[in-house]
Amino acid sequence: MAQGKVSVTSANTGSGATKEVERSVLFIGEGTENLNTVVAINAQSDFDTLISDTDSPLKTQLQAWVRNGDDLVTGWAIPITNGDNIMAEIDKAMDQDVSPEIIVVSTPVTGKADVEAYQAKMQTILAAHARRIRILLAAPGCDPDPATGETWAEHNTAIQPLIDGVVADRTAVIPLLYGDELGAVTGRLCKRSVTIADSPMRTQTGSLSLLPSPVDKTGAPLTNAVTAALDALRFSCVQFYPDFDGIYFGDVNMLDAEGGDYQKIEAGRVVDKAARQVRIIAIWQIKNRRLNNSSSGIAFGKRVLSKPLRDMAKSINLGADKFPGEIQEPKEDAIGLTFTSPTELHVLLKVKPIDSPSTILVGIMLDNAQ
Repeated sequence: MAQGKVSVTSANTGSGATKEVERSVLFIGEGTENLNTVVAINAQSDFDTLISDTDSPLKTQLQAWVRNGDDLVTGWAIPITNGDNIMAEIDKAMDQDVSPEIIVVSTPVTGKADVEAYQAKMQTILAAHARRIRILLAAPGCDPDPATGETWAEHNTAIQPLIDGVVADRTAVIPLLYGDELGAVTGRLCKRSVTIADSPMRTQTGSLSLLPSPVDKTGAPLTNAVTAALDALRFSCVQFYPDFDGIYFGDVNMLDAEGGDYQKIEAGRVVDKAARQVRIIAIWQIKNRRLNNSSSGIAFGKRVLSKPLRDMAKSINLGADKFPGEIQEPKEDAIGLTFTSPTELHVLLKVKPIDSPSTILVGIMLDNAQ
C-alpha cells in the first residue's frame, strides 16, 4: 500500500532582472580630495567636497557631465594627483567590483603609446572580468597664449600623431578645445531622454553647455573647418550649423580599423548591451537539459537567448508617433544554435541597428506645370 505525498518546489529559471551597466561612468582625473579613492557620484553630489574645493581637471569634466546629462546620471570618480599611475587606478576600481559602461580619463594623453595602452587595458578587462567597457580619453587643447601658443592649424598638426594608425575599437580621443567637452559628451551619452542607440550628434537632444568659446594664439575662433579636419583624423569634437544657434557634437569616433563595424560609439553600445544580457542568460543554461540537441531543445534555446534582442527592439507608440527601440526587431535568422559536440554549444546572434541620417540633402524646384 502507499500513502499520498505532495511536495511543492519553487523553480528558479534565471528570468529575472539584471543590473543595468549602461550609462554608468567611471571618471579618473586630477583633484585634491579623496585621492586614489573610488567615490560614488551622481547628479546630486557635492564635487567641492568629494573632488576639489577649487577648480581641477576632474571637477571640470564632472560639472560638464551633470550639466549635459540629467538628474539620473550616476557613476564613480577617482581623484588623483599629477603623475599617478592611471592604469593602477583602473585596476583598483575593477578589484572593487566597479563595473561601468564607460571610463573617462581627463588627463590628456601625450603619445600614441598612451592610446594603445588604454585600448590594451580595455581588452585585458574584457578577458579577465568579462566587462565590456569603452574608454574616452582627453587630448590637449589649443594653447591660446600669443607668445607660446598655437594656431588651429598648428594644433591639428601637433595632436595628429596621437592616433595616427592606431586601431582601438574601444577607445575614443576627444581634444579639449573648450576644456570640458569630454565631460559634456559623456553626459549626453548618459541622458535618459534618448537611448544608447542614439548618436551624440543628434541635434534634438539640444545644444551642449560648455565653457566659453576658445580661440587660438592669434585670437581666431574655433570654426567648423577646424572641427571637420579633426573629425577626418578620427578625433571626436563639437560642430556648428551656420545660422542655427547652439553648439553640437559630431560622432564619437571609436578608433576602429578602416571598414570596421564599430567606428561609431552607438554601434558598439548596442552590441555590448546585448552581449552583457545574453552572457547572464547563457550562464543560467549551463547543464540545463531543456537546452539540448533536439528540435524542441534548439527552439527553447533560441527563445531564451534571443530575449535581450526582443526587449531591445521594443518601440514606444504615442498616438501616430512611433519612437523606435534600440535595434530592429530580430528575425528568425537573428540567432543560430549549433552543437559542435555533446557538451559544447555555439550561439550566433545578429544585432541590426536602425539607420538615421547624419547627412541630409534637400533639393527644391519650382512647380510651373500648367
